[in-house]
Amino acid sequence: MVRVCQLNIKETGEELHTLLNQQKTAIGFQKVQTLYLFKTGQLKTIKDIAVAIGSHRVTVQNWLHKYRQAGILGLLEVRHGGGRQKIIPPEAIAVLEERLKDPNNGFKSYGEIHKWLQEFYGVKVDYKTVYATVRYQLKAKLKVPRRQSVKKDSQLAISFKKNCLSSSKSFNG
Repeated sequence: MVRVCQLNIKETGEELHTLLNQQKTAIGFQKVQTLYLFKTGQLKTIKDIAVAIGSHRVTVQNWLHKYRQAGILGLLEVRHGGGRQKIIPPEAIAVLEERLKDPNNGFKSYGEIHKWLQEFYGVKVDYKTVYATVRYQLKAKLKVPRRQSVKKDSQLAISFKKNCLSSSKSFNG
């Protein structure tokens, strides 16, 4: 047996219509549309409204219960989940960021960062997590100068570069 829902909607039909046009999300639109259909008398049962707006009957009942408890603002309130907690604590990330900015006190490898996190903060994370945190979250690169031969003469290298540049210009020009 289908029962007619008894709901006392405080807002007028015009207010609900303007609120319906102001909705930016589909779920908000469906919630206000449910109230609008009840208020205007176009549909009288929860089952009919659920079919009309494309939601399940229990979902519509939950929305109406929320409206009875908290009003229109409570119905349209968007709740965000907390999300997954980060493995590396924020204080460790702050110290890591400072150390990465300092070239003298920085890290030479991601493995070194991995060991540092285990020693000082007791955090056991994968190498991939350390790499992704440093590279993508902190947007830092581990810049280590390339090795140079001890036999290299820097003055000879500078004169070689000057001669190469001047000779290449003469061929092109």
